[in-house]
Parts: sequence; structure tokens; C-alpha cells
Amino acid sequence: MQSILDWCMIILGFPAAALLFFRIPKLPRIKSHDPLPDVSVVIPARNEAKTLPLLLGDLNRQTFRPLEILCVDDASEDDTANIAVRCGARLLSAEAKPDGWIGKSWAAQKGADAAHGSLLVFLDADVRLAQDGLLRIVTAYANGGTLSVQPFHRTKSAAEQLSLFFNLVQIAANGTALPRPVNLGLYGPVIAISRADYAAIGGHESVKSSIVEDMSLGEQLKKHNIPYRLFVGDAGVSFRMYPGGLPDLLTGWSKNLASGAAKTPVWLFAAVFFWLASTAAVSIQLIRALAAGGGFAAAALPAALYLGWVILLFVVGRRIGKFSPAAYLLYPVSLLVFFAVFAYSGFVRLFRLKVKWKGRMISLGR
Repeated sequence: MQSILDWCMIILGFPAAALLFFRIPKLPRIKSHDPLPDVSVVIPARNEAKTLPLLLGDLNRQTFRPLEILCVDDASEDDTANIAVRCGARLLSAEAKPDGWIGKSWAAQKGADAAHGSLLVFLDADVRLAQDGLLRIVTAYANGGTLSVQPFHRTKSAAEQLSLFFNLVQIAANGTALPRPVNLGLYGPVIAISRADYAAIGGHESVKSSIVEDMSLGEQLKKHNIPYRLFVGDAGVSFRMYPGGLPDLLTGWSKNLASGAAKTPVWLFAAVFFWLASTAAVSIQLIRALAAGGGFAAAALPAALYLGWVILLFVVGRRIGKFSPAAYLLYPVSLLVFFAVFAYSGFVRLFRLKVKWKGRMISLGR
């Protein structure tokens, strides 16, 4: 009976993956330069002394220059504030955070309140932009309204390769790549929204206590019947997540994982479950066949299915990030890490515990 269930899970996983990653919407290339709004770039930053100068350097080299660049220092404990000033940004302070607010949302709201542009572009400090990166974002907005971009994930260290499934699940569970995208929420690193629409939804104040403020902002947009589009970046709009190594990766993903899963509709959660369960079941079947010593005949089918998943993960994964061949060939390693972090995140959320992120203790039960 168990073997039958395993094979049913394996079979269902492939069409589930085909559905979840039917079409990954890439941020379009520039189509028109007419006419573009005044842009205020808002960067909420806490302890971003290493990443902030890179982003501000990119912004200072843009072919499309924003009206202003506002960096909101969220009570940083490093040199973030001084770096922002040295790199030419307008510095704001978000130290007087009222009760009930999550730090990033408060910093974003402070920046939006002080901005003068008709278009607000919120950027995380770890985002990197090619010289036409901002122009592509603003042009895409001008051709269709509010949008959000999940940047292309650049990886360097071995630990960063473990983010493969986290990235894929983030796109799959948001419904971004479905045949008819459902767009459950925004992507936090890059958001372009008009001042008018931002005010209409109540800004970040409407999601002030949400850990996954990007998804909650998407919910507010839907509530107010304001359409938005989601894209995935490329080399022109990218980021490097958790360069601090495995501890940062585990804490960073656990901070959002269970909270995001709680907002996923049952039918979409089921599709993600069958896809992940299939990749795991194939790995288990292959290990069992090899351990049983049945030779080539016994291992041929699970080996072929395993290779199928390696190829499929490569085809999809290379469109959302730069991962090494080993990350795909040894995908059960990153899959196991994903399951472990998901279980930990669920445990922390269930019992309203806290995790430490950038020097702050954050409750996942909120």
C-alpha cells in the first residue's frame, strides 16, 4: 500500500510542477519612454552597511534618474546611516517606531510620507540594478500600473545554494507562474506603486503588524480592487540573499515561510505539496532501489525519474536564480533543508515564539 501511495505521489508531482511553473513572467525589456512619472525611491534599511553602498552606487549610475532617493534608517546598529549620506541619499530616521508596527513597514511608511514623487519605488537594500534596471521597472509600471518584482537570485557560497527550493516555492505558492496568475501578494524586494494607490490602501499602516507585509499589501490591493502584476527579475534586477551564510539563511527563510503558507489557498497549497512530495518520493525510491542491491533493472525507473526532476528543476531554476549544477544534481539536500526550516517555522508560529533577525526579536505568531 505504501509503495502505491508513493508512486501516486510521484505521478501527480510532474503535472503539478507543470502547472505551478507554466509561465514565469520576466520583467519586460523597455518598450517605450513616454511619458514617465516622477519617481521617489524608498529604501528601508536596518544594518545594511555592506549592501547599501552597492545599491546606492547602482542608483547613481541609472540611465533614468529618480526624483529622489530616500534611505530610511531603521535603528541600525552599524554604519548604515553614514553610508546613506555619503552615497548621496536623503537620510530619514525610523527610530520612533510606535507599538504594533513591524520595523520594515514603519520605515517604508516614513519614507513614503516624506517622498515627493508621484510614483513610489520601494527597494530592499540588497537589490542590485543594471544601468537600465530602474527604467525597466518604471516603464513596466507606466505600461500597466502597480507591480512587484522578485529579483533574480545571485548565489556565490555553497550555503546559498540551499535556497533553491525556497525560491521556487515562493514563486509557486504566490501563483505567479500559473497559466492564469492569481497573484496572492507582492514581492517585498521591489514594489512600484503610485502615491494615489498607496494612499487608497492605507499604505504600510494597513499591514503594520504583518510579518509578511508584501503578501498583506497584495491583499489590500485586491480588497480595494486595484490590479497589480508580478514579475521575476534577471541580471538587470537581482539580489544576493543571505550572504552571511547558513545561520542567516535559516533564520531569514523561517521568518516568512509558515506565515506565507498560512495565506496560501488550499488548492494551491495542495499543488505545491504534490510537487515537493514527488521530488522527495523519487529520491527515496532511488535510495531504496540502490540499497536493495537489485542492480540496474531495479534502479532504472527511479533513476530516470530522478534525472527528470533534475532537468525540470534546472529548466525552471535557471530562470529565477544562478545556482550551481551540484544544486540540481544533489537537490534532495536543499529539499531536506527546506522541509526542516518549514517545520521549524511552523513550530515557532504555532507557539508564538520569536526569532532573531538583524538584531531584533520578531514574533512569528503575529
